[in-house]
Amino acid sequence: MSSAGNEFEVEDFVPFCHWPSVQEELEDGYEMDLEPILCDEEWSRACKVKEMERVQRKKDDKEREEKEKERRAKAHKNVRDSIIEYDPKAGCEVFTRFFLRDFSVFDINEKSAIPAMRYTDSKYRDEFGLEDSANILSVSVVSSDEGFPVNVYGSIIARDSIDYKCIDLFHRHRDDSQSINLEGGTLVLTGPGRGLVLVDFIYLEIDLKIKKDGVYPDKQFSKGLITIDGRVLSREKDVVVTSETFDSFLSTLVVRFATVLKAVEATFEINLIEGSFNGKITAGILGIDEAIVIHDSEADGGVQRDGIIKLHRRVMTICQSNRGVKLHFENKSYATTYFNPRRTGSDEKEFRCGCGRFFVKVVWSLMDSRP
Repeated sequence: MSSAGNEFEVEDFVPFCHWPSVQEELEDGYEMDLEPILCDEEWSRACKVKEMERVQRKKDDKEREEKEKERRAKAHKNVRDSIIEYDPKAGCEVFTRFFLRDFSVFDINEKSAIPAMRYTDSKYRDEFGLEDSANILSVSVVSSDEGFPVNVYGSIIARDSIDYKCIDLFHRHRDDSQSINLEGGTLVLTGPGRGLVLVDFIYLEIDLKIKKDGVYPDKQFSKGLITIDGRVLSREKDVVVTSETFDSFLSTLVVRFATVLKAVEATFEINLIEGSFNGKITAGILGIDEAIVIHDSEADGGVQRDGIIKLHRRVMTICQSNRGVKLHFENKSYATTYFNPRRTGSDEKEFRCGCGRFFVKVVWSLMDSRP
């Protein structure tokens, strides 16, 4: 069939459809419930297959989401249930560990990978903020339902707002238990390995047991959660020493700590370069009576062959503004040396105490609440 200017072939005919731009909308995933008024059978079947596939994908996605949601809820519940325990001294169930995270994605046992001295080599801007902090001064046993002496082992863990992961303060296995001989005896702390940031809370998890010959299983001595609240810090004093009493299971502990405003981190390194040493070294903040024992020859052993003195605590935080750090040595006689804090860098000093000559290095670093 032909006429002037109006010739066409049969294959040029396209069936009329009431779908606007059908091909384009199918490619875009456009959902339509209307059937085409005119469409060949093959096209109609293809459309139905695509629609069935779309519906099935949607169904499968929903099932996967529900299964994942159920898995996560179950994982979270399992962990939360495991950290709730009946405390006979409190007379109720209590959380024994940090619980303010989604445990389907947060590993409650993961160690913090944030090291000390993160910014010691950094160039800082004047507007770089200084974080508040807290030093755990001591943990003492002030009462024991089992009497004294008592052999204690287990863990004390700190968490701060940098990553809320585990930072060891005390960690001893059963075969390395510590004997607390008298009321008020203190645990030998071995951390933290970096400065603790006090933005909102610092959490302390305590889990201590008693090693007693002929008694099995070992009794729970102390277990639970302590919080240090950074939201209520006094802004009038740059350092405040306070304590928290913790009653649980078979004991009463007292945790003493010093909150520090606008702090920098100090990391210590001490070498014996001449003579001998057998005594104690403490680190403290100028103007504060209480200090941290960072070395005790009786507990930590002698000087290593290369002259390095092993420090079971090597990090503390200091007010950056107007207080220095003091290192006090007992080596038959006594000597104290002082360092003024800086934001970054390090300071070194040599001095004598008794029959020993010592090299002391303090590395300074800013702290950041971000991981």
